[in-house]
Amino acid sequence: MPDFYTEEQVQQILHKAIARKSQGQDLSRNQVREIASELGIGDADFALAEQDWLNQSLQDRERVDYDVYRKKKFRDRALKYSLINAFLIGINLITSGHISWAVYPLLVSGLPVSLDAWATYQTDSQEYEKQFQQWLRQQKRSQIAAQITDKVTAKLEEWLKP
Repeated sequence: MPDFYTEEQVQQILHKAIARKSQGQDLSRNQVREIASELGIGDADFALAEQDWLNQSLQDRERVDYDVYRKKKFRDRALKYSLINAFLIGINLITSGHISWAVYPLLVSGLPVSLDAWATYQTDSQEYEKQFQQWLRQQKRSQIAAQITDKVTAKLEEWLKP
């Protein structure tokens, strides 16, 4: 056995040890705090680590929501592309009996759709991060606007009651 472990190895070993101790059951916050205390982790460090974990979990959920939003948007655009081009090919087949001119709009409109697909599924670029931050700001603005609207509506309803 090695005398020293990397931080990642320590995390993996402790993860396995805690999993054995809990035997697949969820641990309460107090149990996790006790484990941290047994490992020599102070309450302040535990609280900071817990807050970091909560913030990271929230950001991970927001990223999942954003990815779902982007993929839905792409599917909608791809469906429109497919329907329009199927319609054009259908017209081309009905009028001339074979596909001739419909290939050009298919190819011309296919390039932006393929670039859009690449941008949608490319999640490790600065552009993705910039769009994510923009979407996040928009979501927060929408939440604030909804809260204000709810408060104003409640006040109006209260004011208009006989």
